[in-house]
Amino acid sequence: MESWAWELLIGVGRLFIHPVLYVTLAVAVVLGYFRVKRERHDFHIRVEYGLTEFQKACKSLFVGLALSVLTLGLGVILPFGTVVLLSFFSIIFTLFIKPRWLSTAYIFGFTLLGVVLLPKLETGVTLIQRLFDSLGETHLPTLALLMGFLMVAEGLFVMKQAPVQTSPQLQKSKRGLPVGTHVVQRVWILPLFLFVPVGAGGIETDFTWWPALQLGENSLSIWLVPFSMGYYQRLKSSLPMDVIPLVGRQLLLMGVLVLAISIGSFWWENAAILAAVLAVIGREWLYFRARTQDDKQQPIFVQRDKGLVILGVIPESPAEKMNLQIGEVITKVNNLPVNSVSNFYEALQQNRAFCKLQVVDANGEARFAQCALYEGDHHELGLLFVQVGKKWKQTEAV
Repeated sequence: MESWAWELLIGVGRLFIHPVLYVTLAVAVVLGYFRVKRERHDFHIRVEYGLTEFQKACKSLFVGLALSVLTLGLGVILPFGTVVLLSFFSIIFTLFIKPRWLSTAYIFGFTLLGVVLLPKLETGVTLIQRLFDSLGETHLPTLALLMGFLMVAEGLFVMKQAPVQTSPQLQKSKRGLPVGTHVVQRVWILPLFLFVPVGAGGIETDFTWWPALQLGENSLSIWLVPFSMGYYQRLKSSLPMDVIPLVGRQLLLMGVLVLAISIGSFWWENAAILAAVLAVIGREWLYFRARTQDDKQQPIFVQRDKGLVILGVIPESPAEKMNLQIGEVITKVNNLPVNSVSNFYEALQQNRAFCKLQVVDANGEARFAQCALYEGDHHELGLLFVQVGKKWKQTEAV
């Protein structure tokens, strides 16, 4: 037991020297910085806290530790070279600073194909050749199975976390008019305990039934390996809460399919390669399909003849307390019809102590939202709209 406890402690320590952890957290900070900079440029105010992406990435660490119960129980074993190759692709895709490339499908899909092809190469460089030889020891069904598990986890992350705290943005339409969009960008890190074969030292087991995913007769060392995940989508014709959970469910179903094929690869090993190809092509198809469907539809965040479409709601503002939602249309303010930001502001001045809004929700049903206003609130109600003006980029927050 002492050897196990010591090995687990060392395994946790390996997490903090793994470059993927720090590169992914750094990218989360960079994403938040540029998001705030863009929001201030478009609306003269930031919507969400600048470290929102970083905080969500840190919270996902605990989810990974919980999932490690599964990888420890099964005894998932990957050679050192495979861990290095996974880290290599994770860092390369992370450095693009485009979260969509951090999908498990891309990282594991390319890694699995590399595991198949690279051991056949002769480099003449001792260190690289040793890594390639280590890749040749990879049990493909085990790698494919791990890919399936993480794709299922990614689908759940997209369903539960990606639709909230999205970032509003302004774009120019083909006619040169401002169009509001919502940008969804998230990165997550899931650290999982894995077993890495070592020549000597480490831990050994006398159980014939464990590890269930056994690889050779080597001793094993425990590694807490961080796996990066990311998601990106831009919406101009749909609401985040309507579309993104649907994409998350599609990712979840694709992960389940990849997982099923991976399980089948324990009987027919080539099915692991099929799972990798399906993961890469399927993930790219889902992204292309979602973008194409959004481009075909008419944008919803535009200035209208009647009413103002809510592009964003500032957290902890009077607007949030009134439960106003993105995509709802404000048709009247204090019983006065509005169709521009200037009309909205003028109508608010009619009653400096009270605000009554007539709102049409996404289902076309009208309702009233009201609240008391205190000194200064009428200047900062916490709503973001698209406004056409001389300099359309300077859309105001009211």
